[in-house]
Amino acid sequence: MRFVTLLADGAFEDAHGMLSASVREQLSVAGLRSAWEQTTAVDGAFVGVAGVERTTSQGYDVLVVRAQFEAGVVAVQVTFDAADIVGLYFVPVAGEYTPPEYADESAFAEREVALDSPACSLGATITVPNGGADAGVVLVHGSGPHDRDETIGPNKPFKDLAWGLASRSVAVLRYEKRTYACGVAADDLDFEALVVADALTALSRLRAETDVSRTAVVGHSLGAYAAPRIAARDGDADAFLLAAPSRPLYELIPDQVAYLAELDGTVTDAEREQLTATRETANRLEAGDYAGGGFSWSADFWRAVADYAPVETASGLDADVYALQGGRDYQVSATADFPAWRDALPEERARLYDDLNHLFMAGEGPPNPGEYFAESHVAASVVADLAGWLGGKDGTRERLKSDV
Repeated sequence: MRFVTLLADGAFEDAHGMLSASVREQLSVAGLRSAWEQTTAVDGAFVGVAGVERTTSQGYDVLVVRAQFEAGVVAVQVTFDAADIVGLYFVPVAGEYTPPEYADESAFAEREVALDSPACSLGATITVPNGGADAGVVLVHGSGPHDRDETIGPNKPFKDLAWGLASRSVAVLRYEKRTYACGVAADDLDFEALVVADALTALSRLRAETDVSRTAVVGHSLGAYAAPRIAARDGDADAFLLAAPSRPLYELIPDQVAYLAELDGTVTDAEREQLTATRETANRLEAGDYAGGGFSWSADFWRAVADYAPVETASGLDADVYALQGGRDYQVSATADFPAWRDALPEERARLYDDLNHLFMAGEGPPNPGEYFAESHVAASVVADLAGWLGGKDGTRERLKSDV
């Protein structure tokens, strides 16, 4: 990517010129140079671009460029509004994945499989406890073109969950999302193709590849929003919802944009314009005008979710449903989304983790996107709770039916 190459070449004025006017007002050429040199000071000479991840956030295109140096990797997260760069983060990336303490690598084995999908074959990993498993889960990603580990920066929350649960006698299947593996854009897909269909395929494959007698879908963010629909379509899976929106999705995006705009205590003209445009899109979608889609999702996606009520769908399932929520999550709200789940589910099936963020990783202070690029792991308490509910080795299964 040209912007990263310019920085590596020391052409800071040229790189600065690629920033939007509002960013240039806040970050001088000298400031850009200082930030780059401080971040890369111990990494040696620039080698090249090792990879690029593409995603979207609040309606903006986002690239995470992995800049390879002699002694390390730096993730350069660049947010675009058309050709202008409106957001920029530099984050050193850890080399090798370091397992969390709760993962016992001697307790399980992994094997690669491929899932059939209309767009292409989806790579997947099945993690199976050495002593076998009675319960198995499929992990379903949030929005964006995620790999099977739901990698963001140095963090791999789905790998944490897979290894942690398998260490506690739960089998796990995780897979590449269609928008990651097949090069298709989210705004070319409806809700079924983007989330639901491949999760159903994964559940069937998990049952075929293992001897599990119970299965569940464990969805995160958009995957959690879809989990009740997936469980209803499957007919034989429980649902675990990690950071599940309970409101219409078009209500979440303006809240996210407003939070980030106000995070530093000031709202710039560019941020105010962005918030206005975001609210206009949300109002259009709320009114049922789906022409052209919105927030990087297609018109067909919005039509498919127009009458979808995840809380109502979950309440009607003949299956167990559990909702988990981080108290520091600014993307899915502990105060605007989680209460609906808490009200709909038995008390023991709705759990709030006060100090966890959207990735269910611990943090302090006002949550912000930068912390996703600080190396961490899914909290041990989340893994232990999931394993306990599923009947892993931490305890007998808490199958909390209403008639128990």
